[in-house]
Formats: sequence, structure tokens, C-alpha cells
Amino acid sequence: MGQVLKQVSKISGVYGQPGEEKVSQILAANLSDQYVILNSPRLYYHGATFDIDHVVIGPNGIFVIETKNMQGTILGGIMGNWVQERKRSGKRGKVKIGNPANQVSQYGKVVKSLLGSRLAYETGKKINFKIYPIVVFVNDDTDITRMDYDKPGYIGRVKVLRISELADYIMRREGGDYNSEDIGQFAELLVPVDQRDQTVYFSPDKFLEFAKTSGDRYETFEELGRGNFGVVYRGFDYKLEQEIAIKKLPLASQGEPNAVNRFYREAQIASGLQHDNIVAVYDYYEDSGEYFIVMEIVDGQTLEEYVRNNEVSVNDALRIIQEVCKALVYAHENLVIHRDLKPSNILVAHDGTVKVTDFGIAKLAHSTDLTLEDTGAGTPVSMSPEQITGRPVTEKSDVFSLGVMLYYLVTGKMPFDGEHLGEIVHKIVHLEPVLPRKINNQISPDLEFVILKALEKNPEDRFGSMAEFLLAVRELSDSGRLSQSPGPQKWLKYIPGVFRPLLKTQQKLFSTITVVSLIIFTGILGFQVYMDSNQLSQQAVLTKQYGFTNENIKLLFDNPKLYMGLPVNIVGRLDKIVEINDNNTQFSIVVNPNGETGNQNIVVSYNKPLSTLGLTSYVKVTGSIQNTTKTPENAQTPLVIADKAEGIEDPWSILAPSQYTLYPNKTVNQNGKLVRLDKVEFAEQETRLFLTVKNEGTSGDVFLLANPIAKQGSRQFGELNGSYRIRQQPTLQLQPLQEARKVVFLEPLDRNRKNASVILGSDNDILMGQQPYTFDIKW
Repeated sequence: MGQVLKQVSKISGVYGQPGEEKVSQILAANLSDQYVILNSPRLYYHGATFDIDHVVIGPNGIFVIETKNMQGTILGGIMGNWVQERKRSGKRGKVKIGNPANQVSQYGKVVKSLLGSRLAYETGKKINFKIYPIVVFVNDDTDITRMDYDKPGYIGRVKVLRISELADYIMRREGGDYNSEDIGQFAELLVPVDQRDQTVYFSPDKFLEFAKTSGDRYETFEELGRGNFGVVYRGFDYKLEQEIAIKKLPLASQGEPNAVNRFYREAQIASGLQHDNIVAVYDYYEDSGEYFIVMEIVDGQTLEEYVRNNEVSVNDALRIIQEVCKALVYAHENLVIHRDLKPSNILVAHDGTVKVTDFGIAKLAHSTDLTLEDTGAGTPVSMSPEQITGRPVTEKSDVFSLGVMLYYLVTGKMPFDGEHLGEIVHKIVHLEPVLPRKINNQISPDLEFVILKALEKNPEDRFGSMAEFLLAVRELSDSGRLSQSPGPQKWLKYIPGVFRPLLKTQQKLFSTITVVSLIIFTGILGFQVYMDSNQLSQQAVLTKQYGFTNENIKLLFDNPKLYMGLPVNIVGRLDKIVEINDNNTQFSIVVNPNGETGNQNIVVSYNKPLSTLGLTSYVKVTGSIQNTTKTPENAQTPLVIADKAEGIEDPWSILAPSQYTLYPNKTVNQNGKLVRLDKVEFAEQETRLFLTVKNEGTSGDVFLLANPIAKQGSRQFGELNGSYRIRQQPTLQLQPLQEARKVVFLEPLDRNRKNASVILGSDNDILMGQQPYTFDIKW
């Protein structure tokens, strides 16, 4: 039997614990005693914490395992998030489950780096560690055959397994050559003996015994999240024997003026708010110079996560906003203004209950006890104009922020967003948002009116109170008026008094609209003339304000020194290594490769190895212009100091965004050799075909997909070879039930023709018995 040196944590694995227990039992029962098993090891490395499900150390290698407890069909690969496809209420639903392959691959790198550095420090020895990352699905009925594998059973270097295959895979793997002394030493370096029971769940008797001997009532476990004014951990109350959430003031904040006072003020304010839609605060205390608030724990997700993981209907959005409104009406009645409403401060429990949390910068109306009371504290993306400009904050500021949340829920986008803080602030203070109905045509004029009224720049033009906002949202839900146009009288009470006489009758309303339209039209003509004469200078001004992206990067090369210090957020193709030393890597990237002026190079300085970018041809760089440098051709090239550089697998989504997307979902079957045309993306410079290829036969088979073309009438559109440096595979060899996905790039089709024929494998003479795969598509 395998040696279990550390049991599964009952706290840190509270959601996946049953699956992790099952994996632990399988490993212990089926591995030989040469293997040691570390369940739920928590590793601290380079200032970060890594909670890993399992690490198995044996004579043939070190196996880092991520356990997934999902059922149904799993779709995904190395290029994006994995999806769980399951049936709910008779309908097929898809739930995102992250990207476990990337996650466990990162864990493997952490284990290898940590072991190597600690071993070298303590013994001076260097060992070539053989690390094998694994994702294992614990439910045998989970279908993992439809995943986008790079080779059978692998996504990159990560092996994907069912639980029944796990032990056999570990024992058959060859690579490492470690003796029992090595194995014991590696286990001690990862999790020392005295730390192997730190996260084990105690029995109630043990809790009471521990509380009596230590004098501590609360125990803190893993981190659940963090915000502007604290880090939240899962915890346990020994006295009441219940799970809790514990919020700790970050140590870095304790040196700031009034930080501790603000922290305790949150506890005092929130503990006085007893409402079903507000997270309850139970206690607050100081321990060894650190400050804590004890709160109700909510089993669910933030609104941001909820929107990302669910399709939110208009009715769902109105229900959620009503619940938040109720909480804030109650808070305002108790003279408390939240001031930091945002998706991460709204929690949606698994039972659907909505709760507001994080009153870290809440303000008691009319209070002046803290010097920071009237500053523009908050989160910029949802702050009101008066918060940003330092004007007095009232409950109408919360109305604005909740209007932001309603816009976000019904459109999936923030009304005021941007690449940089300056851009966001400028939009909130000066610009109107895109009309919600332009993003989601399911939004009624009534609902759009309510959203835009809540987002008025002038507080006096918004709803008079949160209660009035709640009434407007409730009337929409109760009446079912989600697709009817409002009459002018219905919302007249919300219009500022000076304008009401102009809108009281249909005739006056028509006359007012006509006059205003003429004024606007005349203004637009004059403004357009002015804009045309100042277009280049305006572009330069905006660039200086917001920085560079791929859309405006051409401007940088005209005069690089003019833009020193500006932020950049760009995608480019890796070109060559300029310089490497112990602390820095300099490499060049090609940007605007298909632009009017041809290739342009930027040199990037990055304080990490180039290997962190992975095996990719394109990289996304975030940083700032800091200097210029000379290329071998003696030309001045911008130098970017990168805060972050990461490889990306689908550069076309940024460099050549789709102008129109078609989902044919058509399949051609040739004796069990299936090719499905899943998606067609029409871009300005290319047409992209997304294919799924599957072998449903009983033996290995070869698919010929050489020389793909498309036809529209007499015109023929050929393949764009080497697009984005993606290696095209004219033949695929798949084993039974194996499946693969690929992207084919063609010359841009004529969208005005409304139909085309796509033909794959035109050279059918190469492979006897296979005919071309032909798809007739219309749009």
C-alpha cells in the first residue's frame, strides 16, 4: 500500500473534499509502499500560496495531481477555459470550470522550483526532478473523450485521466530514478513532518480541548478573497461550532492614517445592520497586533463570478437588483451609505439569496469623524462622478453605482470601461454610456430609461432615493413591461421640473424633439468639420491620455520619444532574443504585421525568463514606453519595460477580430471518419474555419485535409499558409474515438454573396478511398 503522509484537508477542500478523499483511497490501496502520498499540501513560494490536491513521490518520478469532481461531458484544451456540458431540467447547460491543465502545469513548475531551491540550499546537491502533472476526473461516467487533446490523453504536458486509470499510469511511468532516501527527503522538503496535520478537521471534543489550552476561539484557514480593505479567510468558531468568514486587515494598511479606525468602523457599522440581504457581522478583535472581523460565511459566488458562469436573463437581473436595493434602502434608512458597490461586493448564494458585503469605506451620513470621510474612495469602474471629483457623497451615489450593476447584468459589460484608469474616470465624468439596447435588444425602452436615469451625471437628475429606484425596478418586474414603450406621462415625475411643461402633451413632446433634433444635427455638422481638421492632433492627445493598443500603435513609430512613460497593452509576434542575463530578458516583437506600413519592431525588457511565455508565437505585453534602442539596422526602436508578458494562443481574436460569425455545425461522415464545421469567422484579412475531426471507427485512421478551399460562384479562395505561424497539418492520424480540433485560414470570402462551399482534402488522389469533405453554408 502507498504511504499516506498527509491526509486530505477537511477545510481547504470543503467543496472538492469527497473527490479528493476518493483519490487518496485509490492511491493508498493501489500503489506499492515505495510511493508516498501528500494530500492537500500547502506550499509557500515566492510570496504566493499554492493549495495542491495531491503530490505522489515514487521511485519513478513526482506526480502532481489536480482532482476534478465534475460529471457529464468535458470540453476544452490548452487554448481556453474548460467547459462542463450537462443536462439540467431537460436542457443542456454548459458550466465553465477554468483551465485545470494550465493550473496543474503551474503547480508542477512550483513543486520543481521549490524542491530544487531548497535541496540546493540545504545540501548543495542538484537533481533533475521528473515532474508529471495530472488532471484526474473522479466520476467514472464523466466523458473526457471529446476534449481537444494535443496527443492521445495529453493536453500539453498534462495527462488527463479517469480515476480508474490513475494508479496504473503512475506505476508504469518511466523517467525518475529515486531511492527511498531521496523520496523521504523530497517529502520532508515539501511538507515537513511537523506541518502534516495543520489543516486536519478536529472533532467537537478536540475543538473544545484546543480552545481551553490555546485560549483562541477562532481558527483561520484558506483565503476566500480579497478587496481594497481586507483579506477574507474561511474560519471556524470553536465556541459556537460553526463555519465563519474572518476578514483580516492587510498588514501593509496598518501604517496608513486611520486604516485601523476605518477597519473597526466597518465592523461597527455592519454589525448594526441586521438584514437578510446584508452579510452579518458577528464580532471583531485584535490578536498580536493584527485586526480581524468575524462575519457570516456565504456559500456561493460573487456577482462577477455569477455573471461569468451563468446566462443572466433580464428577469434574473431585475430580481438580483431588487434584492440589493432592499439591502441599501435599509442601510440608507439607518444613515449608512455603502460607497463601494461593485460585482465583487455582491454575493449570490447557491440558494439564490443575494447579499451585500464589504462596508469597508461605508459612510455614516453627516459624520465627520475621519479625515478621509469625504474623499473619492471607492472602485473607479463603478464610482459616481461626484465621488471621483471629490464632491459630497449622498445615497444617490449608491443609486449611480447600482445603476452600473444593473447595466452590467443586462448587457454583460460595464457602462464605463477602458484599458486605463484615466480612460475610465474620463468616461464616468464626461461621457454617456453606450445605450443598453444597442448591446442587448431584449432590453425594453422602459428598462433602458430606468438604467440611464440611475446613471445621470448630476445627482439631482437621478432617482430621488434608493427606495424610488427600487419602486421603478419593481414596477417593471410586476407589470411585465419588458418589451413595451413607456408613455411620456409615465416617467414625467422623474423629469426635472424645468423641462416638464415641454413634455406634458404628445404635441409638445413632438415639437420639443423636432427642435432639439435640428439643433443637434446642426451641431454635428459643425463639429465634424472641426474634427476632420484636427483628427491627427486629437489622436495624439487621446493616445497620451490612454496609452497604446494594437489599434493606435502605428502612431508610436512616428516619434517614439514623444510618448515616453505612456502605458502599452499590445499583442505582437515573437521575433528574436536581443539579450539575456541573470536578471532580465530582452526580446523583440513584431506589431502591426499586416498593416499599411509593414512590420514594425518593439523591444521588450522583461524581468523573467522567456520560457514563462510557453510554446507560443505571439505574446501579450503590458507595461510602458521607457526609452528607445537601436536595432542592428541602426533604426530607433521603442523600448517597453514589461510588467507582464504572457503567451496567447489565439492572436487573431485581437489582431483580426471577427466582423461576422457563423455557426454551421455541419458534419460530413465518411465511413466513421467525421469532420464537423463548427464555426466560421469572417475577418477583414481572412476567413477562419473551426473544425472538429473525429474517428468513430474501430481502428486507427488517417484524415486528409490538404489544400482546403472555398468557392463562391466562379471565384475560388485558397488557404493562407503560415497564418499566425500556426503549423497546418494536411493529414491527421486518429485512434478509435479520438477527436481533434484545428483552425484553417482562408482568403477572405465575399460576405455579400451570402453563401459558399467549403472543400477540405481537395487532393484526394493521395489517400485512396477518401473523397473531399464538402460543406455548403449560407448566412
